[in-house]
Amino acid sequence: MSSTISNQAIRVFNPATQEKLADIPITSTDELNEILTRASKSTTMWNSTSLRNRITILKGFRKAIVTASENLILTICNETGKKHFEGLLEVITSLEHLKQAAVSAPQILKSRSRNSGFLKYKRSRVQYEPLGVAGIISPWNYPLILSLSPVVEALLAGNTVILKPSEQTPLTAKLLKQIWDSIDVNPDIFQVIYGAGETGSHLVDSPKTDIICFTGSTHIGRKIAEACARQLKPVILELGGKDPMVVLNDAPLERTLQAAIWGGMSNAGQTCISVERIYVQKDLYPEFSHRISDMISDVSAGPDESNTIGPITIANGYDKIINQLNDLPESIRIEKGKTSTNDLFIAPTVVFDPPRDSALNCEETFGPIITVTPFNTIEDAIQLANDTGYGLSASVFTRNKKHAKYLAEKINAGSVVINDVLTGYGIADLPFGGRGLSGFGRVHGEEGLKAFSHVKSITDNRFMFKSEPWWYVNQKRVQNLLKKFIRWYYG
Repeated sequence: MSSTISNQAIRVFNPATQEKLADIPITSTDELNEILTRASKSTTMWNSTSLRNRITILKGFRKAIVTASENLILTICNETGKKHFEGLLEVITSLEHLKQAAVSAPQILKSRSRNSGFLKYKRSRVQYEPLGVAGIISPWNYPLILSLSPVVEALLAGNTVILKPSEQTPLTAKLLKQIWDSIDVNPDIFQVIYGAGETGSHLVDSPKTDIICFTGSTHIGRKIAEACARQLKPVILELGGKDPMVVLNDAPLERTLQAAIWGGMSNAGQTCISVERIYVQKDLYPEFSHRISDMISDVSAGPDESNTIGPITIANGYDKIINQLNDLPESIRIEKGKTSTNDLFIAPTVVFDPPRDSALNCEETFGPIITVTPFNTIEDAIQLANDTGYGLSASVFTRNKKHAKYLAEKINAGSVVINDVLTGYGIADLPFGGRGLSGFGRVHGEEGLKAFSHVKSITDNRFMFKSEPWWYVNQKRVQNLLKKFIRWYYG
């Protein structure tokens, strides 16, 4: 059972066990307006806090998260249904991003000199300033890392933050807020609101939010982009993916197979950068198909820790996956693993060479389903990889460095991992985001911190003349001189 909403409250269930976990009151319109006002009023204080002091505060936040890490893992697993080790990976990835963002912020956000060109008597520089109030809307599949990472980047850049977690998984954000409040800092700098789409729309539409960061579906991302465009409000959109994995004939087979299974099945495939489509070069395809069929038979879905993967977290996600499978022609070869129950659990599945125009091949699946399709040439693989309009992430497996580099350059994706899957996300210094149907803007790394910053250009004089050469008083005198300068300097 997914979370439900009734009587102005979110009722949260564990999707693996159907156990009721909590009732969370929905933030009312009046409460949200008050939260927005407090966040807006707190911007001046937080903006004027030195970066060094902000880093110190966030270091204390990180240490408090470490202290509460077991409770966080338990909360994540309870409200998503994922396995303990998956919850552990989410916590360690979150802490790594928090630590590295704080370490790199002084260098990234410091004022930087720029070249003044031929105006040698001028000084020019760029400085990075807070935008104001950052509204962050996070998804249910990774309720900690996909909330904490943009929250930390926005805070380090000097913004106050209002986080709206998914109504499916509000408990991790609630605990995160409790941890923040425990470190003796102004609670209005980081606030959390609860609700469904209407609450998120209010946050996006409010003139008191100065930037929106949304992680979620392409469908909702379009609506948020339109709303922000009406206000000329900056927005970061990390949307869906249909990530390809390209396997050449010379790929290290054992590593490639293990990567395919883990990359496609981790978190029951409910990862925006999951491996969903595998393209295998024709000479390797028979052996690869045989081996992955054997391997998938040992992968299981169920509520116990002995099972490999957990449930589909939300009911409509389950329905979408089943519909994609049911729409396939009966002649398509399908191999499945094990499942202990049918309640929101889907058996790990490999589909071989589905129709190119099928929903399973073209649309995001977000479940434990991977497709395996043969190809002939590298150019064929590039065409297939770029066929969906999504462009979030991709992976390439080959021993040939030249081919790997070529494929990484030609695949339309925000990130490409060579001879590995997913782990590029864990490198905190790398920017993360997509193109096309996968959105725009970046979080993480230098680009992430600057995304939450206003870039201001400043020019002043090294020494000052009575007037500038192009001012009205000098134009007649310098006109011929400027023409000579053009021929000498640019010719």
